[in-house]
Amino acid sequence: MSADLSFRLLGAITARQGVRHIRLGPAKQQCVLAALLIDANRVIPVDALLDRVWHDAPPATGRAVLYSYVARIRRLLPRIPAEPEAPAIVHSAGGYMAQVCPSHVDLHHFRGLVASARAVAASEPALAAERYRAALGLWQGEPLLGLTGPWVETVREALTNERTSALTECHASELRAGRHLTLLPELEAIATERPYDEASLRHLMTALHRCGRGAEAVARYHHTRRLLADELGLDPSPATQDLYQELLRATAMAGTAPEPSGPLTEAGPGIPAAARPAQLPLTCPTFTGRSKELRLLDELLTSRSSQRRTLVLEGLAGVGKSTLALHWSHRTRAEFPDGELYVDLHGSGPQPPLDPATALARCLRQLGISVTPHPGDWDELSALWRSVVAQRRLLLLLDDAADAEQVEPLLPGGQGCATLITSRRRLDRLVVHHHAQRLTVPALTTPESTELLRLLLGPSRTQAEPEAAARLTEACAGLPFALQVLAARLQLRPEAPLATTARQLDACSPLNVLRTDSSDTISVRALLDSSFVSLPTEAQRLLPSLGSVPSPSFRAEHFAAHARCTPAEAERVLGALVREHLLSEDGPQGYVVHHLVRCYAAEHAARPTRPSPPQSTVPSPPPDAHRPAIRANACATPLAP
Repeated sequence: MSADLSFRLLGAITARQGVRHIRLGPAKQQCVLAALLIDANRVIPVDALLDRVWHDAPPATGRAVLYSYVARIRRLLPRIPAEPEAPAIVHSAGGYMAQVCPSHVDLHHFRGLVASARAVAASEPALAAERYRAALGLWQGEPLLGLTGPWVETVREALTNERTSALTECHASELRAGRHLTLLPELEAIATERPYDEASLRHLMTALHRCGRGAEAVARYHHTRRLLADELGLDPSPATQDLYQELLRATAMAGTAPEPSGPLTEAGPGIPAAARPAQLPLTCPTFTGRSKELRLLDELLTSRSSQRRTLVLEGLAGVGKSTLALHWSHRTRAEFPDGELYVDLHGSGPQPPLDPATALARCLRQLGISVTPHPGDWDELSALWRSVVAQRRLLLLLDDAADAEQVEPLLPGGQGCATLITSRRRLDRLVVHHHAQRLTVPALTTPESTELLRLLLGPSRTQAEPEAAARLTEACAGLPFALQVLAARLQLRPEAPLATTARQLDACSPLNVLRTDSSDTISVRALLDSSFVSLPTEAQRLLPSLGSVPSPSFRAEHFAAHARCTPAEAERVLGALVREHLLSEDGPQGYVVHHLVRCYAAEHAARPTRPSPPQSTVPSPPPDAHRPAIRANACATPLAP
């Protein structure tokens, strides 16, 4: 047979010679070819062919039609006179035979690879697994796709059973080769797809146990036992019961009591109490306001009727996204019996953004699975992560995301988990592709800002100088981080009147007041610097023009006039500023700039030679999770004087 001619039956029926696709004609003609290739190199009697193609309802001229199809198939196959064993349909002894090399028909190639895998399975399980995977890789979908009829359905069912057996044997070899960790996601999926398949259940229980999740393996057994009893009136097979007893003994020896009670699908697999993660950093005692946002978070993330369990908190740097997320997470811990995971993604600080593979490894480690991350290669870990948490009720808090691409591999796949993400940037991709909800965190209202400053400084100090306190509150423009920095500065001089600091606002930019000391290490200016360096070069160049627009509310054409740029350039720059939440949109072509951002832009305009802060040296507010005293949130613990 021609070395580059091949036939596919494990999916849609096709024939190719090299890259050339051979058109095989109508469905009945394809069925004739399939009937011959299924039993390649064996003579199929004409009557048997008629039965396979038409069953008990052949046309009146069935034999003539069959001969016509055979003749057409012969004409389709390439003629290679120099090769006596070239593919051919041969007439012999009252029937027809497909003369073809078995390895050039995917079905027979599959069977050959499976046979070779079985031959070495006992002695070389890793090699056997490779051969099984090569065989399974030949499948392109439902066998004999597009054909119908009783014979086709019988063959299709038999071939599907062959594949299932090969896959089960492959799993056994992979477990013997120690590949339980990478195999786990596939076994989880099969457990959902084939809940009565006890062989796959045993493999799943074994893999879970080897991953340190013995209690979950035991819970899987109890779930299937109840399912078999309720649906089929059966008990698990002796092999499954024996494995269960073995796992019970192993779990007891490890000191972990199994938790078999309760359906697996309701509250997730049993988790040892010691393994329940509780990673949330401390919440702030001076949290203020945000009642509307808290209600929305409750409605979107804890409501049983909610179909979208991923929410992104976005907003200007320092507006309080992380504190809102932490406050809500602590308040609703009871809604997530399987624990809370917290990951600081370092999306805007001086550290490089956390690689998704490293983040996944940390999360899996908290759930009892040790893996070695390889930066940039997270597909396998992501699949394992989704399988591990598929039936758990976890809260995942991803703080300070750099972009959607960093977050996507970390998103759970099940409906039981809630994912709360914070970011300075708009993460449109999560909204479009992953059905995430978006909530833009606004600045605090004047009453909320007043209350926060009172909590930070103490009521006696703000009540003693209400006008000065109001002036200082106004200068912070509802930005919680600004209020925190101001309070830290004032705490250093507890005897100094508030009016002294308030008068400084009349003589200089508020950015010179909203810092803890003259170094600018912890300041609103440094915070905005860290957003500035994330902008495209064009936006960095034109941002100073925001300081000269006559009003905080303006239109794109006004900005273009002040920036002396084209409308297209203005649209690009304003879009970049909106994505970084340095601007907010106000209707078509309308924008609003925060007061402190406008001051920052004016400062750049007044000092055109001021160098852009380099990425590697820009001071940044300390991470929210580790220094609650000074952080860009809606609350703070006052610094000691």
